Amino acid sequence: MRIAWIVLAVGFIVTPVRAQQKAARLEPATVPGAVQFDLPSQATGRTYRIYVLKPASPPPAAGYPVVFLTDGDLTFGSAATRAGLEGLAMDLRPSLIVAIGYASGDRKLWLKLRTSDLTPTAAQKSETDPVDVAGSGNADRFYRFITEELRPALAAVAPTDPVDQTLYGHSLGGLFALHVLFTHPDAFRTFIASSPSIWWDHRSVLKEEPGFVAAVTAGKCSPRLLILVASEEQSIPKGPLPNGMTLDQLKKLIPEARMIDNARELADRLRGLQGKPPYEVSFHLFEGESHSTVIPASISRALDFAVGIRQY
Repeated sequence: MRIAWIVLAVGFIVTPVRAQQKAARLEPATVPGAVQFDLPSQATGRTYRIYVLKPASPPPAAGYPVVFLTDGDLTFGSAATRAGLEGLAMDLRPSLIVAIGYASGDRKLWLKLRTSDLTPTAAQKSETDPVDVAGSGNADRFYRFITEELRPALAAVAPTDPVDQTLYGHSLGGLFALHVLFTHPDAFRTFIASSPSIWWDHRSVLKEEPGFVAAVTAGKCSPRLLILVASEEQSIPKGPLPNGMTLDQLKKLIPEARMIDNARELADRLRGLQGKPPYEVSFHLFEGESHSTVIPASISRALDFAVGIRQY
């Protein structure tokens, strides 16, 4: 009888719990202070999903500084986490974080669109190139979307500072940041190129460097630049090979890409220029990180450089 009462009592305890578990409804997770909206572009002919993190603090008189991030579907989470420490870490100025993604859940389509948007030239497919280059070379259209269409749209979200704005990009996004730096150095106050794909189209982006150098030395522009790269980007990765590549292809691609060497050499050249303040060039190598694992670390360092109270 005692056993029966125990079983009956446990049954009364367990049954409601199970019922609660069945009744639980899963909902999309949200980031406090974040909003998103889709924005069609006349410049590129496609629709972008824009993720925005608005500070809890009121805007300064000039408006919030703005940090634009490419590949927003991947970069917004890390940026929002870092910037969301506002009021706790107290090491970043309250800023509007704006990440540019794509209104599609199709990963293959997303990869194709980013290659088109972030590359300044149309490249030819090479034997070792892991990237689908079809439709590439539309960086100037994407630049117009950001500066002519996205910037005005942000007025509906919060007041922004037209002077204190940053462009961040990783990989092909880093290539895009360098292209905009070289061709429109006054478009942003700060440029951050994380693991930039300088190798793209036989390093064609470097053909734009002399014009930028002349503008800096003549005192016509004075941007701030941070170049970041990971220490493992010129090593054979551990684990599965990327994009179905063979080991022989990868062994040929890595020395051709020169991810670390290209980034370091560019930083050294630009750092040696005599530009007027606030012209600044910084370089950082993340030890023990790869091309993919470095993304959160590079975003954190990028925010410190762009809107940090304690500058690196």
